[in-house]
Amino acid sequence: MSSTILTGGPVRTMTGDGHTPEAVLIHDGVVRAVGTLTETRRSAYETPEIVDLDGRTLMPGFVDAHAHTILHGSAIDWVDLSGARGIGDVVRLLAERAAARPGEAVRGYGYDQSKLVEGRHPSAADLDRVTRDRVVQIQHASGHGYVVNTLALRQANITAATPTPLGGRIDRDADGEPTGVLFDSACDLLTGAEGVKVRNHGPNFHLPMTHAEIDHLFDLGQRSLLAAGITTMCDAQVTQLEMDAYLRARDEGRLRMRTEMLALSSNLEHLTGLGMSSRLGDDQLRLWGVKLYADGSVIARTAYLNGHACCGKPSPDGYLYHEPEELAALITTAHRLGLSTATHAQGPLPIGVVLDAVADARAERPRTGLVHRIEHCGFPTGEQIGRMAGLNVVPVPQPMQVSLYGDSLMDEFGEFGGRFYPYGEFERAGVPVVISSDAPVTMPNPLEAVWAAVTRETLGGAVSGDAAQQAGRANALRGVTVTPARMLGRQDIGVIRPGARADLVFLDADPVTVPVERLPKVGVTESWIGGEEVVLG
Repeated sequence: MSSTILTGGPVRTMTGDGHTPEAVLIHDGVVRAVGTLTETRRSAYETPEIVDLDGRTLMPGFVDAHAHTILHGSAIDWVDLSGARGIGDVVRLLAERAAARPGEAVRGYGYDQSKLVEGRHPSAADLDRVTRDRVVQIQHASGHGYVVNTLALRQANITAATPTPLGGRIDRDADGEPTGVLFDSACDLLTGAEGVKVRNHGPNFHLPMTHAEIDHLFDLGQRSLLAAGITTMCDAQVTQLEMDAYLRARDEGRLRMRTEMLALSSNLEHLTGLGMSSRLGDDQLRLWGVKLYADGSVIARTAYLNGHACCGKPSPDGYLYHEPEELAALITTAHRLGLSTATHAQGPLPIGVVLDAVADARAERPRTGLVHRIEHCGFPTGEQIGRMAGLNVVPVPQPMQVSLYGDSLMDEFGEFGGRFYPYGEFERAGVPVVISSDAPVTMPNPLEAVWAAVTRETLGGAVSGDAAQQAGRANALRGVTVTPARMLGRQDIGVIRPGARADLVFLDADPVTVPVERLPKVGVTESWIGGEEVVLG
């Protein structure tokens, strides 16, 4: 591989030393030197190719610490319901797809009941208005649940006699008949006899699909992440379906991102039986740790929030996936194996269960280098944030959810709702600031997410919480580069320095200096992995 020097624009190394070099030398997929153009020329093994940035800003490739490639592909491929403001909109959009693709199942993604004028989830009866002779299935914006039509309920044998599984939800009418709304572990009922089953270990994202369909969705999701400048991601829920898809993509040469995987805890017994005592993989594809679920979704109002409510609004019914002792045992088992854990926990009680379990596991066996995570970490108390700092527990929130859903949370929960994802408190406590997308729950745009963390501005123009919850810009930019890289145990990505992988993103403006309100509009012009431009086909 030839040597390349990049020069002609701002270089943001994210090393924290304040150095802004004139040029970067790359050879064999690795950064070999940073400094002046003369210094990098002198360090080249051969006459280098000079690539002119032409004023563009060079940064390390973005690192998304929590996303879902195949689920994101579904959101791209299916009917987009994110703009629906009433059930009539949902029905109309689905009917247009049904007319355009006769004979196919009709699927949509991204409705949010809090944004519908009816203030409720659609029902099977509503979806029957689209078609009664084909399956209709729509996935909630959180990814945690589906609404299906009557035919889909019948094919899945879901009736009044079907018990609601632990860690799940089946909405029913006054006569006990299912309304078509299923959440979290109840989605196992929709995957068919041969489909993935996760029991009470999490929401089941996936409907029955062929390998060709899965590969199509994988490719769509990966292309979208790469287009956003994301060169490394952590897939935050890997079942046998995702694992098979990643291995197939790798073996067929379709896997381009560097990917860290979190195996769902439903597979923890199998990992134990295989003798997994550390991470497994290489610098492109690696099993990093175990994903667990403590409670449900804030957006779907299934998170366990200890009865918080205000303003005359009813408190939502949330639930735990596991009894606290069972969740603690799962975390302890992973820790003993030497595997990091990433536990979805939103409410103060489930967050406390996770912290207690990590504290007990570390007391038994310190494993000081092992990072444990709390995914989302919606409403931790101040005392819990202090404990995270002491236990090396890293929260992994998604600030764009504050922007998209903060208005409804403050409306329903008052001051408590304004503390959703309290980045300012994390920063002051010395807890790492990590920014992720949870794609497709929010679309991947790392610099828009930085803007959301810094401003906490909602769709309605309010500021969620107050200025004390806003992240600093420097920490937020590190939160999409070097900080998640370090959390994932990667010293060779997220920075531009000698010895680092030449995973890079070219931007049409400098995110360090542009006015903060312009951050969402900073565009990615090129993404490079291993010193080569990623061509999106």
